[in-house]
Amino acid sequence: MSNKSMIHTITFFMVVTLTACSSSSGVPDTPAVFKSISSEKMVNETPVTLFSKNKEVEITLPSDWKVSTELTNPSLLKLSPVDRTKSIRIDRVNRADYLSDTSLTDYMAIHKKNIESTPDPKRKKDEIIRTSNLTIDKKEAYVKEGRTSYGRNQFGYITAYLESNHHFYIITYTSMYEFSLADREFFEKMSQQFRILNDEPSDIVLSSTDLTPHQGRYSQFQISTPSNWEVQDFELWGSDLDISLEANNDYMSIYLEPKEEFDSDLTLEEYGRYVAEMYADPENSILVPERTSVEINGLKGIQMEGYQVVNKRKIVQLHTILEARDHFVEIMFYTGEGRYDRVKNAYQIYTSTYMENKR
Repeated sequence: MSNKSMIHTITFFMVVTLTACSSSSGVPDTPAVFKSISSEKMVNETPVTLFSKNKEVEITLPSDWKVSTELTNPSLLKLSPVDRTKSIRIDRVNRADYLSDTSLTDYMAIHKKNIESTPDPKRKKDEIIRTSNLTIDKKEAYVKEGRTSYGRNQFGYITAYLESNHHFYIITYTSMYEFSLADREFFEKMSQQFRILNDEPSDIVLSSTDLTPHQGRYSQFQISTPSNWEVQDFELWGSDLDISLEANNDYMSIYLEPKEEFDSDLTLEEYGRYVAEMYADPENSILVPERTSVEINGLKGIQMEGYQVVNKRKIVQLHTILEARDHFVEIMFYTGEGRYDRVKNAYQIYTSTYMENKR
């Protein structure tokens, strides 16, 4: 494998990614009193408790707030009022995907870096106005308030970061308008109604059991992945096919490496050893992975599990190399280490559907 394909694959993973105790502390005995943001008066509104899909978290809000079910850029829980001028987004990342010494402040820095490194021409600027601390669900939370320009619009936001046994949680409240004192008071009251009900790792979206075949960029091959995974347009990374289910951090990339770019007598075993040695990282105690022989639809190959650490995040790849007549094929499925064992068998099934098209 070329250094180019591994570096581009891992860089992409970091850019698009945001990562046994239940800590439910129940719902307050007395209804919360919320301030209507559209009015300068305090009003008593009938509160409603809203849950994430699998009841990992809950939050109590005024009755005009609803759960958002749109699938674009999914979160653990997204909510908005009827007029959709504001939103609350709750995300969490698995701590097992990160090095054991990663603190909450470390994750905050990683999160900021990932956002800043994501190319988005519509985002003009981001300004932090103030920072503070809150106690949310009996946990210390770091809070930042800011404003950002996106296209022609300006948004105010408040984000709180907190940690549990298994996750880092991010709660973000966004308004289409300049923030007021009422917004800050609303966020503080809202955050006190947030509860973690189930901290065990889970997927936001389940991969479909129905598989859909996809063609390579020039129809040289096909491979099948779950029907709710999406083909991505990442030609700038030099790959021949990229498919993902970003909500779960499931990614697949395929590279075709022409043999003419290498020594004419390069064998599959030599190529596999070269790739395996690229994973070695003594600084993070990562050894050269073991390699096993496979055969997929008439193509002999080598399969290995490659581990890498980027910005304290642990990434695992199921890396398969196949030898065709005039090229090597590299099929890489990758995700965070915290969920790899749960999806490894599925990755192997998807890999086994690869086949070359007749030319």
